[in-house]
Amino acid sequence: MHRGGSVFETGNQGEEVIQRVLYSFGLIVAAGYVWRFFNPGGLDRQRVRHGLSVAVFYFFLPSLAFGLIANVPVDRSFMAVPVAAVAVTLAGVAAGFGIYTVLPWFRKVSRPAFGVLVLSAAFGNVTYLGLPVITAMYGARYGYIAILYDLLASTPILLTLGVFIAARYGSGESVSMAASLKRVLKLPPLWGVAAGLVVHLTAITVPRPVLDAAELMGRAVIPIMIFTVGLALDFKDLRRLAVAVPALIFKLVLAPVLVWQAGLGLGLTGDVLKALVIEGAMPVMVLSLVIADEFDLDVPLAATCITVSTVASFFTVPLMMKVLF
Repeated sequence: MHRGGSVFETGNQGEEVIQRVLYSFGLIVAAGYVWRFFNPGGLDRQRVRHGLSVAVFYFFLPSLAFGLIANVPVDRSFMAVPVAAVAVTLAGVAAGFGIYTVLPWFRKVSRPAFGVLVLSAAFGNVTYLGLPVITAMYGARYGYIAILYDLLASTPILLTLGVFIAARYGSGESVSMAASLKRVLKLPPLWGVAAGLVVHLTAITVPRPVLDAAELMGRAVIPIMIFTVGLALDFKDLRRLAVAVPALIFKLVLAPVLVWQAGLGLGLTGDVLKALVIEGAMPVMVLSLVIADEFDLDVPLAATCITVSTVASFFTVPLMMKVLF
């Protein structure tokens, strides 16, 4: 239901509303991008992005995750969403390997570029962009889908299998699976999910001020996350876009179709299924740039994949929703 003239509270699922939501987000992304030309307060965009990301990751996002999970009735989507997300993410990894290994046009791609392209095909910006889009389109009560998709599927796979791929094709370092799993378990937002589930399982009554505080912090997450996407964008290395096109087509066009099929097969319908598809249609994950930098992958190409897919998603997401629904 549209209240108070705010696009962030609408439940309308029409194509025009999707476009309006995405375009409004696009303006916030653009504001983040423009920061680099002025450096307000003498702060460059990387410092600002790092500070905002740390605050969101360690403080606001765990609170949001707790509030969402604690307030949502546990149903089949709590199992179906992560299962569908795991299936589509692994399909993206397989597709990346297949495209850049089998097709003759791409066999000469360097190993650091190969690693970036595989990660780009598989991992989407499901929290920093997907969560705001879902919340704006279908209401805050469906934000838990983004949390489940990310923290129980996408990010754990990135920090285990994704890190293994990055190490193998970048620095060549060996990666300990135990260390990777430990990294996953230390994710602060995952603690928020766990705390929310404990509330359900034990029927603990959470004080109203705690839930109100979690909701208030959750409202701050959305514009901050969108703004940091703009801070991360970079158009400096577009000359190699052609090599990234197959990975980006899979991520923006084929992945939402696959997650739609998976969701239907798992019994999801209505707005839950639509929110799941939006997650599958998200552009390349911004965190993949951090992974690329840490393991000596092709960082400029990673930035290109993130930037181009993010811009393209403002057109492909409405298109895929129109085609599938």
